[in-house]
Amino acid sequence: MKFAINYSPQAENLWRAGAIQVDLFKCPDWPDLVERVSHFHSVYVHGSLQAGRGRLRSADFALLRRWLETTDTTVINAHFAMGASDFPSPQAVSVEAVIERALLDLEALSEQIPVENIVIENIPAPDPGWNDDLLLEVVDPDVISEVVRRAGCGFLLDIAHAVRACEGTGRADVKAYLNSMPAHALRELHIVGILPEPDERGVRQDHFAMTESDWEVTEWALDQIRQGKWRRPETMAFEYGGVGEQFAWRSEEAVIAAQAPRLYQLAHSV
Repeated sequence: MKFAINYSPQAENLWRAGAIQVDLFKCPDWPDLVERVSHFHSVYVHGSLQAGRGRLRSADFALLRRWLETTDTTVINAHFAMGASDFPSPQAVSVEAVIERALLDLEALSEQIPVENIVIENIPAPDPGWNDDLLLEVVDPDVISEVVRRAGCGFLLDIAHAVRACEGTGRADVKAYLNSMPAHALRELHIVGILPEPDERGVRQDHFAMTESDWEVTEWALDQIRQGKWRRPETMAFEYGGVGEQFAWRSEEAVIAAQAPRLYQLAHSV
């Protein structure tokens, strides 16, 4: 399994100094950044598409195909996100309606991109600031599994998002929740730390350094893969650090230098 890390200037500096090993730099879908990083390292693109909000027909399909053809991007990801405002009324919301909306978007995407190159990604719940009116159906493992089955796409499992969804929906057993996901279709795994304490909105935010509890669930997840209980994904990405204002204050070289080597070894042990 390849090891990827969010591209950041700090990660680049450590890689150039030989302090960390990286198979892939994971970049946001910013053409200028992707082009620059591609000049010195293998890179893949992780985008911000959403499945369920009715916007995928207006995606830049030429750009998506360009990522697949010119970088080490192997899958186009769509976050499974849907809110109450996506429906005409509360009465219109049902499990089947949520599934159907996601499938319509994924069908639009698969008309342009081969379905074997599409993955749906689980998101956290609640998700204030990003998906304020989030419907909890989108974090139900049975719903996610049904979307994957009927769409014929792959699955991107974000463990930090799953932990947050468990906490946000009152589920006590994170491992049981993860085992209920469509791990047979797993194509990519995301790993990152979660803050120990909730913020002013009651949410434990992710994209921080790994803590002991984060390491524990990561080790357990990799054991599931080793034992053949989950499909072995092609890539495991450490989502710490990045570029832009939201990551400038949480891209510490010391964290990357300490944690990336351990994750690299874990990825290559599977």
